Amino acid sequence: MKVSEAVLSRRSMRVFKPDPVPRATVEWIIETANHAASNGNLQPWKLYVTSGAARKRLSAAIQKAIDAQEPDTREYDVYPKVFRPLYDQRRKTVGKQLYTLLNVARGDTSGMEKQFRKNYDFFDAPVGMILCIERDMGDGQWIDCGIFLDQLMLLAREKGLHTCPQAAFGRYQAVVRRELGIPDDQIVLCGLAMGYADENEPPNNLIAERAPIGDFTKWFD
Repeated sequence: MKVSEAVLSRRSMRVFKPDPVPRATVEWIIETANHAASNGNLQPWKLYVTSGAARKRLSAAIQKAIDAQEPDTREYDVYPKVFRPLYDQRRKTVGKQLYTLLNVARGDTSGMEKQFRKNYDFFDAPVGMILCIERDMGDGQWIDCGIFLDQLMLLAREKGLHTCPQAAFGRYQAVVRRELGIPDDQIVLCGLAMGYADENEPPNNLIAERAPIGDFTKWFD
C-alpha cells in the first residue's frame, strides 16, 4: 500500500468485527510507528495496549464510572472554549452526518449518549490503546505524540486494519490510570481503537468533507 493510499483510506471507524488481530501485527505497527519524528529524539509517547479480557475490563470499569456519575477528570480541553464560525460549522456538519447515518434524530439525547458511550468499548474493536504523555513535557512533545498517533493509524491501514482515535478517554482518565496502573505523572491523551472494521455498517461510510487547500495555504515564490 502506498502512503497516499493509507492516508486517503484512513477514516474513523465506529463498528469493528470481533476478529482478533495477531499480536505480532500490533507489535510491528508499534515498532514501526516508533520511528516517528520527535523534537530532540525525545520519543515522549507512552502507550498502553489492551486486548481480550483486559480490554473488556477497562471498558467495563469506565461504563461503571459513567453509571455512578463519577466526575469528569480530563486534564486538557479537546476543543477551544469559543469556536470561530468556520470550525463550528465543520463540527456540526460532520456530527449531523454521523448521527443521520446512525438514525439518531436531532434532540435524541439518549440516542446520542448511547452512541457516545460506545467510545469506551472501543467500538468493540479487539485492540484498545491508550496514549499518554508525562505531564512535565512541553507543547512540542504533544506535537510529537500526535505524529506518533498518526503513524499508528497509517501503518494499521497497511495491514488491512482500521482505527478510531478517541479523545473521549481523557474524561475518565482517573479510571484508566487506575485500571492500567498508569503513573500519576502521566496524562491520558486519547484512546485508539484498532481492528478489522465492518465497512458495510452505516457509520463506517462517513467520509468527512475536506477543505480545498486554497482555504488554508499561502504560497510564496
